[in-house]
Amino acid sequence: MELGNAFEVHSDGQLSFSDNIYAPTPAVRHLKDAGEVLYKPIPLSDRPLYYMYRGVHYREDRSLFLDNDIRYDITVILPGLISHEYIKTVGHFHPLKPQSSETYPEYYEVLCGEALYILQKNNRAGEVEEIITVEAKEGDKVFIPPNYGHITVNPGENPLVMANLIESNFSSIYQPFTDKRGAAYYCIKGENGKREFVKNENYRNSIGLKFMAAPSLDQPIKFEPGQGLYGTFVQNPKIFDILK
Repeated sequence: MELGNAFEVHSDGQLSFSDNIYAPTPAVRHLKDAGEVLYKPIPLSDRPLYYMYRGVHYREDRSLFLDNDIRYDITVILPGLISHEYIKTVGHFHPLKPQSSETYPEYYEVLCGEALYILQKNNRAGEVEEIITVEAKEGDKVFIPPNYGHITVNPGENPLVMANLIESNFSSIYQPFTDKRGAAYYCIKGENGKREFVKNENYRNSIGLKFMAAPSLDQPIKFEPGQGLYGTFVQNPKIFDILK
């Protein structure tokens, strides 16, 4: 789906869709919903941080998604700061697949704006084993591997609009991040106006933060030039069985 063709972004960050697209009323995350994972405790309010449109599809494609147990979502993360911290998602992990030691993976695509995807792998005690920040821009795809939790940060001055493909039946797990008040690093705007990463002292161990650009990531699915998540799925849904 493309900005200006399938949908428009309004000044408040909400989307309007063309008539041939099904899109539900968005779920909204407010500042008061993010209080447990913020860099610094601040007074909480109903200030919206991001909007989640779950199960978006062209109306003629409805059965394709239902028959394959795959959901296409669009999330809009507003620009700005919470105190010194860039606006981010609350973050979550995924449950284990049945009869498996791996959790469900997920696929993201940046439709508009820029994103930082923080991927974190924990040990059984809830301490961090590995943490990676992936820088992504419009058109980039980011695969969230099994056993990694993830948080998305909007470090830009404009709304971040991103899509994801995910197995449609499981529920996300938020506790690993809320127990530690966020990921192992926070992304803040420093005194010099530049982006900085600050260690979360609620983790007992110290793991270095790795940085990667989205184009350098391994992609389990080959995308044709200019082809997005949605079009690739509709053309060949079975290649996304890796998400199930």
